[in-house]
Amino acid sequence: MLYKIISGLYEIHKLNLIHCDLHDGNILNHNNEKDKDDLENEVDNNLVFISDLGLCQPVKSSLKKDNIYGVMPFMAPEILRGKPYTPASDIYSFSMIMWEFTSGVPPFNDRAHDL
Repeated sequence: MLYKIISGLYEIHKLNLIHCDLHDGNILNHNNEKDKDDLENEVDNNLVFISDLGLCQPVKSSLKKDNIYGVMPFMAPEILRGKPYTPASDIYSFSMIMWEFTSGVPPFNDRAHDL
């Protein structure tokens, strides 16, 4: 699933866009069970979508520093410091999604230090 998410983000970045609001709530997973034989052959039938593209901005866009978009704790630290969004901001958000998906605990949660 993580590979599908980063592949989708790659496609967004290939269009010279930045998502600006990538978090776990914007990842949609659909289990497409049309053919049970595919499951036996280990074909991955899950469809993964990155949603909420309403805040997407062109890479060269001059976003106002006053405007902070996103969901804590998925926002890159530089955004909180008033820096502009970059593709690296989306990669940081993806890393927080990876953390949550692999650990089962949201990033910077009180329980995260117990892992």
